[in-house]
Amino acid sequence: MSDSILKVFIDDREKNSGVPEILEDMGVPIVVSRLQIGDYVIGRNIGIERKTANDFINSIIDKRLFEQARYMLESFEKCIFLIEGDFDRVLRYRKVKYNQIFGALVSLMDMNVHVMVTKNEKQSALFLYTLYKRQFKEKRNCYLEPTKIRVIKSNVSLPLIQINLISTFPGISREIADKILRHFKTPRRFFKATSNELRRVEGLGDKRIRKIIEVLDTMYQPEINKALDNRETGQESDGR
Repeated sequence: MSDSILKVFIDDREKNSGVPEILEDMGVPIVVSRLQIGDYVIGRNIGIERKTANDFINSIIDKRLFEQARYMLESFEKCIFLIEGDFDRVLRYRKVKYNQIFGALVSLMDMNVHVMVTKNEKQSALFLYTLYKRQFKEKRNCYLEPTKIRVIKSNVSLPLIQINLISTFPGISREIADKILRHFKTPRRFFKATSNELRRVEGLGDKRIRKIIEVLDTMYQPEINKALDNRETGQESDGR
């Protein structure tokens, strides 16, 4: 893949959302890695934060929403919150009213954050594809790899730190991390939980639970990292 081609950079925690796979099927060049800010980055100046309708409501309640928006504005020229899902369905079991949702959306727009609402992952992917195509036409001859943005996060909320900590586990999205923390109350209780206790959390199936247990119980083996690094750089271990 040529470096001159515009790419869409995707946070690796988005892999299970279905959106990256659809974008790839559409022919969009994607790069999946851990992003510091945002879920999708197009070119150097567009950052997109994707949230399900339920996660959007959670971020209003725990006050993460505007903190995330501020970090996005500090990092990108254009910031977009992509909200995916059916609010009518979610509000059936949440103690939140539409005026709170609309108030949050208006506040985001007051901050100069763009907002897009889609029904499902297919519509989300189509929106990102359309945005990508527009940028590709405008900048295909002058594209540069995005520089790594270092944002100094002062006064980061403790709930956001906890959400980010739990969502580093394989297969654990921010939404599932929120459910885990609501169930166990603290990360330490989650780390000490047995398989049976983990099964009580909605969204944690046997496959995810096995991976969590594997990460927590496997002895650290730094020589494996060294072997992987050598393989990626084309070097072979000389046995020393």
